[in-house]
Amino acid sequence: MSEKILTVVVPSYNVEAYLEETLSSFIHPDIMDDLEVLIVNDGSSDRTVEIGERYEMEYPQTFRLITKENGGHGSTINRGIKEASGKYFKVVDGDDWVDTENFRRLIKMLKRLDVDVVGSNYTKVDDASREPAKLQEYPFEKVEYGRIYRLEDVVGKVTVPMHAMTIKTDILRNMRVKIDEHMFYVDMEYITFPIPYVDTLIFLEPSVYRYRLGLPNQSMSIKKMQANLKNHLHVLLRLERYAEHMDGRLSDAQRQYINEIIGWMIGSQMKIYISFPLGSGKRKEAMALDAFMKRRNSGAYYSVKNKAVWFLRYTGFLTFPAAVLAFKHRRNSY
Repeated sequence: MSEKILTVVVPSYNVEAYLEETLSSFIHPDIMDDLEVLIVNDGSSDRTVEIGERYEMEYPQTFRLITKENGGHGSTINRGIKEASGKYFKVVDGDDWVDTENFRRLIKMLKRLDVDVVGSNYTKVDDASREPAKLQEYPFEKVEYGRIYRLEDVVGKVTVPMHAMTIKTDILRNMRVKIDEHMFYVDMEYITFPIPYVDTLIFLEPSVYRYRLGLPNQSMSIKKMQANLKNHLHVLLRLERYAEHMDGRLSDAQRQYINEIIGWMIGSQMKIYISFPLGSGKRKEAMALDAFMKRRNSGAYYSVKNKAVWFLRYTGFLTFPAAVLAFKHRRNSY
């Protein structure tokens, strides 16, 4: 078997309606020898295993099915990191897919590169209409495509989200910290924990990842965000503790990059608070969290870019009720 350039981990929990499209999108004759796809079945009760087995049988040199007890999204990534044989590593969720031609181009580029992180554009696609919604949330408009950067050269300009990230597998192993299991929003851990070991990055223009919007159980819907508020807060606080634990080993650029991720999560947590109805006590929780973050990690506190959060701070959170009322029209989407 030839050496694999890329391992793709496909976290799969009851995704029979989507998995066929996900797996078929990886198939291109030019890349099968360079690609390893690990279908990590997270205790599914539907036909996920059956579909995975079929691809494993048809393409045994590329696809491998791994079945484990249910442990959540983070557990599938942890298992993938342990099992991966590729030089590079990417996560493609079992209800999403890739643009096959652009994915082929990515792998061809990876064969010529030796950088720590590759950021590639992704597109959000409405599940009902199949129409593109918009490019990734953090377009790489402040950097030059195809140029190799040092981390210190991109801090403050760009953050690489999970769906855009392809990373050296050795970095994920060397970070020696596991992603939380039985927990939502751990994609933020996945993109943060490797940063102390990242030096070089490159950004590629082709949109590789297709992120499916509008699924009923999507964790980013308002109702899901409200139900999983404690999960989101847990991840935020874990990232803060990680930054504190690693502080003596971080360069200034690495510290700032991590603080900007935490700052984004602070803003996101505040949006969850104001999505609740008035009288739910969330103003008090929001004030307590904001004071805590200012005291514990001023770098992350001042990295928040959300103007609404800064207005709340400026007014001592007296405008919190107005923010709740302004958010009402967005109750069905985050």
